[in-house]
Amino acid sequence: MYENALKSALIIRSPFEEHQTKKVNTIIETVDIYPTIMELCNIDIKHKIDGESFRDAFTGTDPKADQVAYSYYRNGISLRTEKYRLTKYFRHDEPTVELYDHIKDPYETKNIAQLNPDIVKTLMPLLEKGNTGLYKGN
Repeated sequence: MYENALKSALIIRSPFEEHQTKKVNTIIETVDIYPTIMELCNIDIKHKIDGESFRDAFTGTDPKADQVAYSYYRNGISLRTEKYRLTKYFRHDEPTVELYDHIKDPYETKNIAQLNPDIVKTLMPLLEKGNTGLYKGN
C-alpha cells in the first residue's frame, strides 16, 4: 500500500462559477465523494454513511481537522495524513508496521517506523480507528 498505487486525481466540475478554476489539495477518501456531491446539490442525506463532505475545501473555509484517508489491502490497513503514511500489516506472528515521511521521502523509500516510535504511537490510535473490525490481530 504505497502512495504510487493509492494516490489519484479527482476532478469535479462544479456548477458554481467560483469553483471553476479552484485547485484543492486535500486528503480525501472515495467514500467522501458521495456526501460532497449531495451537499453541493443541497440534497440532504437521510441515512447513515461512512464518508464526509469535503465541500469546505471548495469554499475556502477551514478543511476538516482530521485530514486522513484509510486504505485496505489483504491483511493491512494504511493511514495517510498530510505528512505521514502509517501502515500496519496483520501477520500471524506479529504485525509489521511501516511509517513514511511524505515531506522528506515522497516516494516512500525508507521505512522510518523503528526510528520514530513516538510518531507511530501518536498515529496508531488513528489507524486503529479505521479498523472497523475488518482485521483482528495484535
